[in-house]
Amino acid sequence: MKRVVITGMGLVTPLGSQVGPVFEAVLAGESGVVVVPAFAQVQDLGVRIGGPVRGFEAQRIPRKFRRSMARMSQYAATAAADAIAQAGFPEAEFGGGRVAICAGSTTGSPDAMEEFFREYLGTSSIRGISGTSFLRVMSHTVPAHLALIFGSTGPVHTAACACAISNQAVGMGLDLLRLGRADAALCGGADELSILGAATFDLVGAAARGWEATPDQRPAPFDRSRDGVVVSEGASMLLLETLEHAQARGATILAEVLGYGESCDATHMSSPEPAGMRSAMERALADAGLGPEAIDYVNAHATGTTVGDVAEAEATAALFGDRVPVSSFKGHFGHTLAACGGIELAMCVEAMRRGVLPPTKNLRDPDVTGVRLLTEPLVADVRRVVSNNFAFGGINASVVVGRWDG
Repeated sequence: MKRVVITGMGLVTPLGSQVGPVFEAVLAGESGVVVVPAFAQVQDLGVRIGGPVRGFEAQRIPRKFRRSMARMSQYAATAAADAIAQAGFPEAEFGGGRVAICAGSTTGSPDAMEEFFREYLGTSSIRGISGTSFLRVMSHTVPAHLALIFGSTGPVHTAACACAISNQAVGMGLDLLRLGRADAALCGGADELSILGAATFDLVGAAARGWEATPDQRPAPFDRSRDGVVVSEGASMLLLETLEHAQARGATILAEVLGYGESCDATHMSSPEPAGMRSAMERALADAGLGPEAIDYVNAHATGTTVGDVAEAEATAALFGDRVPVSSFKGHFGHTLAACGGIELAMCVEAMRRGVLPPTKNLRDPDVTGVRLLTEPLVADVRRVVSNNFAFGGINASVVVGRWDG
């Protein structure tokens, strides 16, 4: 099978939209979580904080495309443009049928859905409803708009398994490139901050409620005080290429995608199972041809829920013991849902390139055992990383990436 590398990374996050500065903000312990005034207007919603994107400029996207784009698609398009620019990838290649797009969102745009039903249910008429409504709420709205904007005539795949979407998209792209069905693939995910997202976690008792006075102290992955998810928004896009394609055009290689694994717990819709998490990591390692001893860092999904963090620590400890450093980025960004895997993978690549591992923000009093949790930045020789995402429905997705040393 062909080897696959990463040549470009683009982000839109609550901490900004450039990989380098975002990584530095993470190292500095910054938070993108703030009070969201709109949440207080919803009756019975206990959530008050979230992670809106910072410094986003929709005007970068030509108006002829923006008319049918939800915010999530705009975020994805901006992240994709930055990934393409970093890679120095010729946009003319998108029209040759050899570039794949693998991306998704948890649902279509929740804002667009709310707008449609508010109009329809209020009048029992479709008069005045925008004709582009469906284009914003269809399940493949993100990759379809990316294909339109960049003129991509190659394969377009979508993933829709919530928090696992970005990792699944990378897995899809990896398979297509290994099999020779494409030379390059834009892979990632995007979501927009919405009442629906906040309410979903609140209704199942998995959201951090309150915290208006100190929003930056939530979420708190692995900490004894943790009390739930903080929903955020953003986008992440990674440009993957076969090694031969990247080298033929003289691209700068950022990292290599070594393996991918996924599994389903098949036990509960919202309560995670350690065995399923471990299985995804084991399958990713097997795909990479590596054993647990070859891994230098584990990027945890760890969202700050009472049950999920414990299950993930148990799964990680069973496979890696307490040798491998472990941390989560959710304390910095909140939970960006479909975007989180790509954002976190980009942070892992930066960590390998810079030789420093960020700690888990808001982790002061760990209450999980068996794993080596980072509470301070760690300077280390990081060669290979496992990055995990686990979603409702018991969907588990793990990616193994390796440092590129030429």
